Amino acid sequence: MKKEIFFIAGLSCLLLSPVKTQAEDYKYVDFNHGQNDNDGTEWVESIQIVEPMCRTDVKGTVKVTFKAPGMDHAKAMCWSQPRGKKGLHWGMDVNLTPKGIKLDEQGVGSFTVNANKFPAGPMNVRIYAQNKDGKKDFFELQLYNTGGVAWNQGIPDTIPHAAQGLQVVFSDDFDGPLSISNDGRNARYCAHKPRFGDFSGWQFSDVDGPNNPFEQRDTYLKIKARKPEGSKGSSGLIASANMDGEGFWVQAPFYMECRFTAQSVPGAWPAFWTITRLDQGTQGDELDIVEAYGGVGKGNPNHPGYSLVSHFWEQKNPDGTKKKEYSRVVPITEMGSKSYWSHTFHTYGLYVGKEETVYYFDDMEVMRHPTNDESLNPHIFLINYAIGGISGWPIDIERYGNGSDMYVDFVRVFAEKKINYSQPPVR
Repeated sequence: MKKEIFFIAGLSCLLLSPVKTQAEDYKYVDFNHGQNDNDGTEWVESIQIVEPMCRTDVKGTVKVTFKAPGMDHAKAMCWSQPRGKKGLHWGMDVNLTPKGIKLDEQGVGSFTVNANKFPAGPMNVRIYAQNKDGKKDFFELQLYNTGGVAWNQGIPDTIPHAAQGLQVVFSDDFDGPLSISNDGRNARYCAHKPRFGDFSGWQFSDVDGPNNPFEQRDTYLKIKARKPEGSKGSSGLIASANMDGEGFWVQAPFYMECRFTAQSVPGAWPAFWTITRLDQGTQGDELDIVEAYGGVGKGNPNHPGYSLVSHFWEQKNPDGTKKKEYSRVVPITEMGSKSYWSHTFHTYGLYVGKEETVYYFDDMEVMRHPTNDESLNPHIFLINYAIGGISGWPIDIERYGNGSDMYVDFVRVFAEKKINYSQPPVR
């Protein structure tokens, strides 16, 4: 059996191929890149945070204390805005503990970080621990920096090269009150997949219930995944059309993009995608601009980046064969800033032209294929933070307090012209 090494969130993982799928529905096997039958014994869940609590607001000097029983040494990293000539454009990864962290006999360690020297807003402090026997673990400590440096926030002034010659037909900087309703009526967004198909293990939840997953924070849409004791868990999705099919649709040629970050924990599944039809059984297109999967170790995705997938549902060629679909694993730790989707914000884009469909990561082309005929019909877009569900991946977020957050910075769409109608007629 062939062995391959991939680098995941700054750590190396040994994967064995061929891969296997865990998804119950064979139609979703393209969602499951990275599955492996390695026993994963090198990975253990050792790190537990003592202070500060996960998702705490911080500023100034912050002391982080953690326990990692069975581990010998550790280090901590955090993404930073550019410093001097370093990290121009992309920002840079900063080692918070250049001398390392020596753990005591109980595996307790600590370090400090001056939050004022890092970007304001979502802050992900990554702790890596290992022992002499090769056991290892990492923990992503999500915090919110109420001090810090304003950097890389909001809709940029520049026009992506893929959008040249097009006009802005939709934009949301999420810097004001949210407009989301359960069914999308009388609001900008629908809190469920229109008409058919919620798919998260922690349920996409209503905005007027006790588990409202949406919060507007500074210039971000915060999508909260939570599982209070005794509940089935909740998370969030927004769609640009409502349950009547009314809302925002866009037709080729168009370009759309979304910038977000989330946490890589087992079960996390942030995504940005489009669909052309809303009802079950219709032969629509689904273009998955980004499908990210969190978690490493036995039974987890061990994903080296994120996935792109085009689904041409139930569509056949004239000779009756299944239409060719396209997918790719994007090795983002080898591109641009060489940072993972959970380390910092990244922008994920899609151009659908009359001839070709092109996918982008931070304005870099990552996949191209002929535009499917169905994709010439109008699209809606969806942004979600699913936890488990039809992806087939296990959920294991207990040591994070059964909570995790996705932060969406902006979404915008360029096209030749605006269109304004309900569920559009088929060409």
